[in-house]
Amino acid sequence: KSNILWVLQVICGLIENVADGSTRTKQVSYKSLQSTISYIESLFHLYLQDSAITENILDFYLCLFSAFRIQIGHPFVQKTIQNFLTLFSSNQVMEFTLNECSSGCKVIEKLLQLLQQVVQEPSSHFKAFLPSTINLCLCQIYPLVAERPSSEVKPPLFELLHKILLHNYRYFFKVNVVNSLGESGNEKIENEQHFTKIMEAYGQSFLQPDIVLFKQNLMSLETLNNKWKLYYKGYFKSVMLFQFLSVLLKTLIYKTHNLLREEIISTIYNMALVDFNSFYTVFLPHFLQNMENLDANQKSALLRNFKHDTDLHSFAESIQRFVSDLRYYCLCTNTVL
Repeated sequence: KSNILWVLQVICGLIENVADGSTRTKQVSYKSLQSTISYIESLFHLYLQDSAITENILDFYLCLFSAFRIQIGHPFVQKTIQNFLTLFSSNQVMEFTLNECSSGCKVIEKLLQLLQQVVQEPSSHFKAFLPSTINLCLCQIYPLVAERPSSEVKPPLFELLHKILLHNYRYFFKVNVVNSLGESGNEKIENEQHFTKIMEAYGQSFLQPDIVLFKQNLMSLETLNNKWKLYYKGYFKSVMLFQFLSVLLKTLIYKTHNLLREEIISTIYNMALVDFNSFYTVFLPHFLQNMENLDANQKSALLRNFKHDTDLHSFAESIQRFVSDLRYYCLCTNTVL
């Protein structure tokens, strides 16, 4: 075992040394590695239950894909990724790996990093892997870590989901030059179940105490909105917008992630910006209606005092005043927040 680990680490070092070399150097180097690649491929099947060796094998493929991106060709990448997806789609393998403390988690981290490289590729050759990659994330990995307060696997898992959304948006929405600005909001959603499950996973992460993951996913949503006008998409707007607004507003009220208060308010503003009239006349009344610890007069006062401003600075002041007043009313009724 120690010899195998040593060989894998040495080969990775050699690959990294030629990563910045000329095309000719890479061609010669890659050709000389052919027999080694075949040998390492056979090791992967033999040592799948050994997390240390599996982690180093995945490290090898990460180095290989990064350094020889052009030389390896689409067929090899497709074959390799298909093998990984097939092997890691076993519940038994996944549970074994994730339950083997940090060493097992690192195997999954490496796999997710490898898939991150693949889903960013613009070539149509790799689009066929999107369904199986998303299923691996949401059906195999996510259920095992979803309820854990924190997990080493969650950041790379959500980073992979982010890259899937960012680089493969047409898998979910058919976008053209006219509607890419999101003005119509009538884009037809594709693969609705996958999109919904990804957004549900994002929402669940906002209900958990991990502030690092909370910030990562908050910035992810904002990035997706900046590039693809996510909040303006008809499906997101009609099905998910109010849910996200409610969750984020509650984080301000309960002060669960107070270090990110400015970022949360900015995200709430960008979501409200989609339709301010709907935010003020539909969302806020509905939100307060579900606050059972407030009486009718208090709810009316909160609505009345929330100024209908549309600039960020004034909106932020109104949100903070709203949260402060709501907390005060709860204090008056001895309600624990």
